[in-house]
Amino acid sequence: MQLFLTAIFLGSLLTILVSGNNLSVSVGTLIGAKIVRRSTGILIGILGYSAGLILEGDKLRYAASALLPHSFFYISIALLISILAFTLATVLRSPLSLTMVLVGTVIGMSIHLGKIPEESLLMLIVIMWIASPIMSVAISYFSNKILLRRTSGDIWKTATALKWLLVCAAFFTSFTLGANTLGFILNLVGGGISVTAVMVVSIAIGSIFFSKGAIRRVGEEMYSMRYSSAVVSLLSSAVFVEIATILGIPLSNSQTLSASVVGSGLSYKFKAINLRPFLLIVATWIISTFLGLFLGYLF
Repeated sequence: MQLFLTAIFLGSLLTILVSGNNLSVSVGTLIGAKIVRRSTGILIGILGYSAGLILEGDKLRYAASALLPHSFFYISIALLISILAFTLATVLRSPLSLTMVLVGTVIGMSIHLGKIPEESLLMLIVIMWIASPIMSVAISYFSNKILLRRTSGDIWKTATALKWLLVCAAFFTSFTLGANTLGFILNLVGGGISVTAVMVVSIAIGSIFFSKGAIRRVGEEMYSMRYSSAVVSLLSSAVFVEIATILGIPLSNSQTLSASVVGSGLSYKFKAINLRPFLLIVATWIISTFLGLFLGYLF
């Protein structure tokens, strides 16, 4: 019982951190495009996270059970390692991928225990992690090109339509993050109505009080987002994460969204994109995955 409560506490704490840190993935472009205020963007994120967690969170049940033997002791260690990594990311104001840290950690722990996860599952995860960012860049690039060519006529009417599309895209992105990333945490802890309720409360706390540092990283620091770019970036990213959720594969929203943002930025002939923040994020992806794997194996 004590280990179960410890796992719930650590799971809720990690939910607080990831909700705040990854709000930049969900609504950073929405705020960066100056469509809504920060407070409104946070509300959209909270609603999307919660809806995704409640409606589709159980789709990650198999991956959670297959990657790590169900033991509240080992689950607590995996969550603690991820919390430490996320705390460091918060200090550095970098939207660190929880999925890559947590998945790397549980795989490392399983290897240490001599229970290597299914090769087919590991291979599918690797393929999704590599292919999704690459495809996000390509789809975002060409979609933005097409959208820019066809954006004509009443400028104000078009801008209004894109604003509403952007709000819907931000909610959908939040929804997929709640279903995939937070759903993975939910199923690691064990699931259930009580755990879900605790996580929903944690989502609100994290989004409101722990989002300020990272929320503008994706939306503003890479390049000044246009409405069309923000819509394309969010939708192309969220679609891949939703596909991964349906397949039961944990996939990082920050990974696909950051790649989509770069693809949209590259579609402008006279728009110089600042790749430095993106390269920093890529570096944290690689480092966090292998760090989690090493620490999980070590502990």
